[in-house]
Amino acid sequence: MPGQRNSRPRPKKRPMSGEEREALKARQERKERNIREQKEAAASRVSYVRKPISGRSVVGTVLTVFALAFGGYCLYLGYDTYGQVPFSAGGPALCSMICGLAAFIYHICALRERETNGILSKIGIVLAAAQLLAWIAILVIGLQ
Repeated sequence: MPGQRNSRPRPKKRPMSGEEREALKARQERKERNIREQKEAAASRVSYVRKPISGRSVVGTVLTVFALAFGGYCLYLGYDTYGQVPFSAGGPALCSMICGLAAFIYHICALRERETNGILSKIGIVLAAAQLLAWIAILVIGLQ
């Protein structure tokens, strides 16, 4: 009938023998040892996802963005005036060079930090170095 429990009595557990107790204890010890070894192995692995981004690389990235913005503005002025860049473009150009150099230095310092994610610094170094090389080329061409 529904709702009634099984009236059949459960069989009584027989007492464990000494061998069974030892086997059960050995099994539990192996299980605990395996769990401990797995935790130790997981702790020794290097996880690049969990590494924090360096504060210096964030500052360097902001400086790189400003340097690229100032440089882009100067290039736009040059394109818009057909190469007859006004004297007022010297300020943003100088700011672009200084921000690019500062960003390059910040990214180099950020790469030297231990236990931090360096991908932002590597990208920033490439961008800042390319921009600095472009400004050097513009200066060399302009002086000739």
